[in-house]
Amino acid sequence: MLKRETFRFDLSTSWFSTHLQLHEIPFKWHYHQEYELTLTLHSKGKRFIGDHASGYSSPDLVFIAPNQPHSWESPHSDIASEIFVIMIPETWFNRQLMSGVEEYRTISQLFSCASPAIHFSAECAKKSEELFRKITLCHSPLERLSYLILLFELLIKDKGLEHISEKNQLLPYKNQRVDKILYYMDTHFSTPVTLQQVADFSHCSISAVKRDLATFVGLSFSEYIVKLRINRACFLLRTTSLPLSVIASQCGFQEVSYFHRKFNGIVKCTPAKFRKNSSI
Repeated sequence: MLKRETFRFDLSTSWFSTHLQLHEIPFKWHYHQEYELTLTLHSKGKRFIGDHASGYSSPDLVFIAPNQPHSWESPHSDIASEIFVIMIPETWFNRQLMSGVEEYRTISQLFSCASPAIHFSAECAKKSEELFRKITLCHSPLERLSYLILLFELLIKDKGLEHISEKNQLLPYKNQRVDKILYYMDTHFSTPVTLQQVADFSHCSISAVKRDLATFVGLSFSEYIVKLRINRACFLLRTTSLPLSVIASQCGFQEVSYFHRKFNGIVKCTPAKFRKNSSI
């Protein structure tokens, strides 16, 4: 089943990266609103993007535009595949250009021609591995950003890149109702928001809200609200000296004890310890 994935970035950063090690890559047909840059190592199998399917082998480096259904698939192997993934919001470069940073303009051209996807040469993919690893291991936001810029400079210079799908076949979802549901929850999570309010704003029933969240986000209404609130709390803990009681209130938690319990359950440490370890 085609599933929409959603990413709620820690507000201390404007993009996301991860590193996975898998002995088997299961077929997971999905899409999201972010650009995705994926480097796959020590793996061989099939890659599906939009209407295009082809074999891939290591190293495989692909840049996928927003709202393009895609998946990789590989059989079990004794050697674990390494998968480096960078997710960048659709508006990321627009914000940089609007702020007057002209140096980003050449990089933005890569984004504008990414639809539906770009496959980079094996030589480029090999050179990119070091930068992906540095991004994964680095804890300094500014240093991580510098490695990302170097990575994009490498991609721009690749003479062997190719568009791997000629048809820009957007998924059957450009679901305005789901967008309304997520928008309302994203902008009202700090208030005592209810399912009925979300349903009224989205012009649908409560059962439809529950069904859409389960289908496209994979979370219940209450789980999603709590994650939004904890995400905001992490940002405030990192960037302010506000008392924990104030942070809890500003994030929509009416009881400090409930805030502590939920924070510890999701982040796996107390708010005070998180602040001590990650304040900037």
